Amino acid sequence: MSRNELKDYERLQVLYDELEQECLTAVKYIEALKVKELSRGQREDLIGELSASVTHLRIQAEALEQGLEEAMAA
Repeated sequence: MSRNELKDYERLQVLYDELEQECLTAVKYIEALKVKELSRGQREDLIGELSASVTHLRIQAEALEQGLEEAMAA
C-alpha cells in the first residue's frame, strides 16, 4: 500500500468511525423518544437533540461520500 493509499485509508477510517458514532447517537435519541412517560419538555429536548444528530449525519455522510469519491479517483 502506497503512502497516499494509506493516508486515504486512515482518513476514511476516521470518517467511518464518526458516522458510526453519530448513527448510534441518533438511535439512542429515537429509542428515548419511544418512552411513554416523557414530559413535554423532555420530549422537546430529545427531538432537538435528534434533529442536531440528523444534521450531523448529513454532514458526515457528505464528507464520507466525498472521501470515497476521492479514494476511487486516486
